[in-house]
Amino acid sequence: MISSTSLMSGKMSVRLLLCITFMLRYQFSNSEFYDPCTHANGIDEDEAEAAVGDWPQNLNLTSVNRSHKCYVICILQYYNIVSTSGEITLGKYYDTGVIDEFAVAPKINLCRYKFRKEKDFCERMFAVFNCLRQDLLINS
Repeated sequence: MISSTSLMSGKMSVRLLLCITFMLRYQFSNSEFYDPCTHANGIDEDEAEAAVGDWPQNLNLTSVNRSHKCYVICILQYYNIVSTSGEITLGKYYDTGVIDEFAVAPKINLCRYKFRKEKDFCERMFAVFNCLRQDLLINS
């Protein structure tokens, strides 16, 4: 026979487990390293070009909704330009000479420093990317 005390502790364990699962899901969905991307089936190149190709000059970051910021970052992740931890990985572009590492690296560092206090991954990485794009628009 099972005592009522062991049944109560079993129910408490299940409730505790569910509570912990919920809290972890909430924590990771709001954490700095949350991956909002769902591009397992790929990203359409025309859509990607439309989202990042024709960048407006003097873009007001507050006028862009978060879902679009996350979508742009997902595109950059899909093309291995930004990692899920926020690292900018341009090695293949440096190696092929498409991007001049000595010209761009200081700008990347400046933009990352400028937005270092932003906790939200999409907001921070979009701001860094916008900072780089604005520099390119001004200097081109």
